[in-house]
Amino acid sequence: MKLVSVVFFAATLVLSLRIPVAGLFLPVFFGAAFGAYGIAMSFARHLDPLNDVPNALRVFLASLGGYLVTQTRGFILPSAGVLLLVAALYLNDEFQRRALHAMRTGKKGGSVALLGIDGSGKSSHSTVTGRWLEERGYRCAVMPFHRYLFVERLAAISSAAGGRGGRGDKFAFRRGGNPLRPVASLLDNLVLQLSSSLGCRLEGKVVIYDRFIWSTYVKYKALGYPVKAISGLYLSPRPTFALVLDVPVDKSLQVIDERVAHIHYPREVLESEREQYLELARRDGYPVIDATASFEEVQEKIQSHLGRLFPPVGRGAKVG
Repeated sequence: MKLVSVVFFAATLVLSLRIPVAGLFLPVFFGAAFGAYGIAMSFARHLDPLNDVPNALRVFLASLGGYLVTQTRGFILPSAGVLLLVAALYLNDEFQRRALHAMRTGKKGGSVALLGIDGSGKSSHSTVTGRWLEERGYRCAVMPFHRYLFVERLAAISSAAGGRGGRGDKFAFRRGGNPLRPVASLLDNLVLQLSSSLGCRLEGKVVIYDRFIWSTYVKYKALGYPVKAISGLYLSPRPTFALVLDVPVDKSLQVIDERVAHIHYPREVLESEREQYLELARRDGYPVIDATASFEEVQEKIQSHLGRLFPPVGRGAKVG
């Protein structure tokens, strides 16, 4: 389909140059003709006629891009034409079909962030909550936000170049550090969030964030990094919903001590993080759940909050 999009882009470009009077008629004609052909073939094969609508949209975008590229009186229109070609190449058919299905069934996805200091149960509850949402008819993905795309690799290279590091060094605590690391982490987190959540609401998918981009900011601030200047960039992204799993610092330290491969942060760092999470909850009106209760009780509270946002959908959905 990518090759087909390029062909229609080129055909519209050439025809628009040779027959200027055709103008916007060409992308409309190509898109409609391609869609009509696809729908006719779907009926002939007893398939859903909406199956080929996504491909028709890609042809229309590519053709419109070909027309706009010929409008050389300014910079904006040709640039928009190139962007439309890129959209036609990468606008996934399956995503469009899932979005159409979600619109027809009334299913809306979104993103959910589980926040809290270490040892509050975010990872375990993210996994169980994901399975619960799948039982309710949603496609679900759990995204651990404490894993970077490229920051850790850059840090490892930097440590090796400076003659420091080692396997055990990964779990050693340091206050402060390279002031450029929060900036690199911000870029890393933004790419991770956009790549994981872009379009999820339209296609009826739920992304559960084990921590969030805010968590990176909270950690750096508690560690004494100079992050005030970029706090707005860290805190401006919003999930669809967030919950704070709250535990006392003593409980957090106890859980951390039982883990082998975990950074052991001092009490004052965890206390600072906890206060920041509670402040975020107050600022945005997110619920704070006492995570010292049993796992089942905490999970029940999480489900009660999310149940209103993501009601059961589809034939296989289970109400609970």
